[in-house]
Amino acid sequence: MSDQIMKWWILEKLMIKLSAPWLKHKTNFFRLMAISQKAWLGIRDCLLSIKQSESHRWLRIIIDDLIEQMTQWQSLSSAMGNHDYFFSYSEIELVRSAQMTWNLPKILSQIADELENMQGIMQSIKKAITYPIILLLFSVWAVIVLLVYVMPSIVSMFPSVDQLPDITKKMLGLSDFLKDTRGLFIFIIFGWFFGLQILYKYFIPFKIFVDTLLLKVPIISWVIKVFYMYRFCSSLASFDQAWVNPIVSLTLMHRILGNFEYKRKMIEIRDNMSSGFTFYDSMEWSTLFDPILIQIVNVWENTWTIGESMRKISVFYNALLKSKIAILMSVLEPVLMAFVAVIIWAIVASIFLPMAEMVNVIGV
Repeated sequence: MSDQIMKWWILEKLMIKLSAPWLKHKTNFFRLMAISQKAWLGIRDCLLSIKQSESHRWLRIIIDDLIEQMTQWQSLSSAMGNHDYFFSYSEIELVRSAQMTWNLPKILSQIADELENMQGIMQSIKKAITYPIILLLFSVWAVIVLLVYVMPSIVSMFPSVDQLPDITKKMLGLSDFLKDTRGLFIFIIFGWFFGLQILYKYFIPFKIFVDTLLLKVPIISWVIKVFYMYRFCSSLASFDQAWVNPIVSLTLMHRILGNFEYKRKMIEIRDNMSSGFTFYDSMEWSTLFDPILIQIVNVWENTWTIGESMRKISVFYNALLKSKIAILMSVLEPVLMAFVAVIIWAIVASIFLPMAEMVNVIGV
């Protein structure tokens, strides 16, 4: 491959990564692959058929590359491995194992089901946080308008700033700061937001601190634990039905789970199982899992039905997660409104206190 072609290939791959297809596109891709495989259509023919109906530009490029790799006698999992920014480690490993066990249609269907469940969870989260975010944005806009435009106009009617109440002086100082550093203030807000994201992603001590802290906050910890118990059960069920080795399954779950504590727990369970212990022995007394789940794992592990049973309990945790998200948002909304109300009250008080004093002076 020439240098010019290599540079173009790297640039194209970067562009696809930056504008990767949405989760719904991936879900649709695996669903169509599963349906085509159940109809005994070849993998390459499946990809050609999906490409004709796909509207997303970058996904069509990915499918083109998959077709080209298949033409060169590469396996589907190997071709998917070239696009690990789009296909997850677990999806690639599931497809690889399914191809070895001739169980590809069923596994592709399970991957599509799991992606649909994740899509439903993400939609529930987006729906739940839409109202608080809109409320917060409008509140911030109202506060900025009051501080930058309304307060200076009203305060200018007073002959001396020194005679104003302390709360009015503080708000006036904040108003002057916002007017003088408007651009810098916006830059600081966005820089702070993206800076925290970068720290969380690349600075391990900060990630450990945040992940551990979130698991200790009462209401938020409920949502996080239920979410990761759902991912644990559904992933373990998929790997078991694809005949993936449990040690490999735990290694893959270590990669796909985001929270550091759960990542560390997957490695701990993997090492214990390598030493001859069971899932139950490694999960016992852990605060990261429900005691009921731990006991169920013990029963199902002894009866050799852990794969199908995990699939069933993941459905329960999926429904429980949505209810926990609703509870979290029902608690967050009044807290957020109370916070905004305090800020608005402070601004209103800083405006009307000097006006009340002026009315008293005029009345006297």
